[in-house]
Amino acid sequence: MATSRSPVRTGLSLAGFHSPDEVKRFQEAARQAERPDPYFELSYTLGEDFLRDLGFLKDRVLSVHAPCPAGEFFPNLGSRDPGVRRESIEVIRRSAGTAAGFGAGRIFLHPGYTTDSPVPADPVRRLASLKAVSDRDHRYLLARDGSICGREYCESPAYRTHLKIATDGLGKAAEACAGEGAALAVENLNPRITYLFQLPSELVALAQALPGIRICADIGHLWISSLAHGFDFSKGLADILATGRVLAAHVHDNASQLGPPPVFGDDHALLGSGNVPIREALRLLLGAGVSDLIIETTTLPVQNFERLAAMLAEPLSRPG
Repeated sequence: MATSRSPVRTGLSLAGFHSPDEVKRFQEAARQAERPDPYFELSYTLGEDFLRDLGFLKDRVLSVHAPCPAGEFFPNLGSRDPGVRRESIEVIRRSAGTAAGFGAGRIFLHPGYTTDSPVPADPVRRLASLKAVSDRDHRYLLARDGSICGREYCESPAYRTHLKIATDGLGKAAEACAGEGAALAVENLNPRITYLFQLPSELVALAQALPGIRICADIGHLWISSLAHGFDFSKGLADILATGRVLAAHVHDNASQLGPPPVFGDDHALLGSGNVPIREALRLLLGAGVSDLIIETTTLPVQNFERLAAMLAEPLSRPG
C-alpha cells in the first residue's frame, strides 16, 4: 500500500508500556528482526520519572499526547470556567515543552468536553463521571455501556455551546504550542456523552475557523462515530483529509458493529482483529499524503507492527 509520495513513518504509542526497560526490549526485538528502528508517541499515561528515563528516545519521538507528563485531569477547553481553561492551556504548554525536549514538534489533544469541571485522566473515574452525566441526559443515549450517544446529542444546545468555547480555546492553545515550537493537532473523539468533536463536519469547521490548528485522524474513534451517528466512514475520513490539515493518524481496531446485537467499544485492539476498515483508511490516508501512522494499541506491540507492515506492503488500490 505504500506510495512514492513520502516515506511512511510507523510509530507506536507508549500507552501500553510499563517501564523504559520494556521500551528498550521492544527496540531490541525490532533490530533483531531486522525491522526499521521504530518511532514512538509519548502518551498521557507517562509520569515525570518515566519520561526522565526515556532520554534514549530523543529524535525517535513523532508526537506527544497531552497531558504529558501525566496529570490528574485531561485538558478541558470546552469548560465555561475560565480557571479550568487557563489550567488546560498550561497543561498543553507543558506538553509542548516535553515534545521539544524529545525533538518532536507535534502535540495531539482530546480537545474538550461538555462539562465545566476538570475531566479525570484515570479511565475508571472518567467513565464514572460519564455515567453521572448520561444518567441525567439519558434521552441522548444509544447505549448505556460506555455512555454512547446518538447524533441528537451533537445538536443539543449544551453541546453547541461547549463546542464554541472549545474552538475559541483551541486557538489560544495552538498559539501556546507554537511558542514552544510545536504544532497542535486535535483528535476526533468517540461518540460518548460529554465528548466534543465527534463528527467529521466539526473537524472541517474547526480547520476553517483556525488556520493554526492541525488534525490527528483517529480511525478507531471515527469508525465508532460513523456507526453511532449514521455517516459513511470513508466519506467522513475523506472530508477530514480534504482540509489538508491532517498531520498523522492513530491506527487501532475495535469490534464495534451495528449488530445484531449492536456493539460500541473503544478497544484499541490488535490490528485486524476487529471491524475497523483499516485497509480502506490506509488507502485514503496515504493517497492524501499522510504518512505518519501511530499504532495506538495497548498490547502486543510486535504483532501490531508486523500486521501494519503487511497491510502497507499490499497494493494501494480502490476496493471492488
